[in-house]
Amino acid sequence: MKRRKLAIATLTAAVLAGGGTAAAFAVQNGDGDGDRDDAAQARAAKVTISQAIDTALGAAPGTVTGAGLDDAEWEVDIHGRDGDRHDVTLDASTGKVTSAERSEGDGRAPSAQAAPVTAARAAEAAESAVPGTVTSVELDHVDGQGNALVWEAEVQGLDGREHELTVDAKSAKVSAEARKASGAESDKDGGDGSDHGDAEDHDGDDD
Repeated sequence: MKRRKLAIATLTAAVLAGGGTAAAFAVQNGDGDGDRDDAAQARAAKVTISQAIDTALGAAPGTVTGAGLDDAEWEVDIHGRDGDRHDVTLDASTGKVTSAERSEGDGRAPSAQAAPVTAARAAEAAESAVPGTVTSVELDHVDGQGNALVWEAEVQGLDGREHELTVDAKSAKVSAEARKASGAESDKDGGDGSDHGDAEDHDGDDD
């Protein structure tokens, strides 16, 4: 995939009570020129990541394993129903597909098929945790947790900062630490934020 990969220095994961993984969260201050460029791209994009994913799947049916905004384009990775990998690029202003490349085989196929939470749903969960514009989601494994799957997401927040989250690929849950750090929820208990067991599902499902 051509787009810039997620620059997450440390991925922290914890096992939820009863199984699953909690999400890890980090914040990057938007001080550098690169961060300002990313924020400008996010503001200029008229097509959301969910819209880009829907359009890309129309061009290449399958399972999305990653999507990101780069140089005013959405680039979407798809494990196709035909078993091949498809890289679909769309104009971030018009939503028009500008290119679609196909390559034989896809080593990520088992991961894509094993993730109950789709890329679009992961993006919705990330945006619920940190209001702003989701600029990237990518499926990955968590080291040391039995190869548990998570979605790594980037959000250009309304606070002007770039936020990096992970979303559980089985439950779409985001950690309490993420909500507190983003200002979406105050720490009423005055605790140290070490309790991972109260992670909440932000996608609105009741299950």
